[in-house]
Amino acid sequence: MAGTRRVRVRNGDHGYGLVTKALHWTMFAAIAAQFVLGYVLDADDGGRGRGRGRGGGSGPGSGQGRGRGGDSGYDVFDDPVLTAHVVLGLTILTLAAIRLVWRITTPLPPWASTLSHRDRTLAHWTERALYLLMFAIPLSGLWLIAIGDDDALAPHVVSHVAFFIVFALHLGLVAKHQFIDRDRLLRRML
Repeated sequence: MAGTRRVRVRNGDHGYGLVTKALHWTMFAAIAAQFVLGYVLDADDGGRGRGRGRGGGSGPGSGQGRGRGGDSGYDVFDDPVLTAHVVLGLTILTLAAIRLVWRITTPLPPWASTLSHRDRTLAHWTERALYLLMFAIPLSGLWLIAIGDDDALAPHVVSHVAFFIVFALHLGLVAKHQFIDRDRLLRRML
C-alpha cells in the first residue's frame, strides 16, 4: 500500500522502534507529572516541604513538617499528594529499570547523518546522565521519605538541579537540530 508506514517494534536502520519511543515519552510524562506533584507538595506547605521530618523545630517530627513525632520517616499515607508522589516515584524507578534493560538489550539505530562529532558526544553523555538521574531522583526521594530528616533533602534537590541541567542540554540539542539545522531530527523519536 502506498503511503502507509509500517510500525516497527524494535530499533533498526529505520530509526527508533515503538518500544523505545513509548518508553521515552512515558518516562517524560511521568517525570513531568512528578515534578508538578513535588512542587505542589512544597507550595502547599508554604515552601517548608510537606512531610519533611524536622520542619522548624529542634527534633524529628516537630515544627511545620508532618513527620511522625520522634520516629524517623514520613507517614506517607496521611497525605494523598505525598502518596501520589511516592507511588509515581516508584513507577518512575520501575520504568527506568525497564528502559535500561531495553537499552542494553536492544541496539540503537545508526546515528543520524546530520549529527556532528560534538553533537554525538553530547547526546551520548546526556543519555548516560539522564539514565543515572532516572534512578538517583526517585532513590534519593525514597531515602528522604524513609529517614524523614531534612538533612537527606540535599541529595534529592541536587539530583533535581542536575536533571534540569542535563535536560536543558538534551533539549537544546534537539532544538538546534529542529529549528537551526532544520534536519527534522526530532521525527526520529516521534
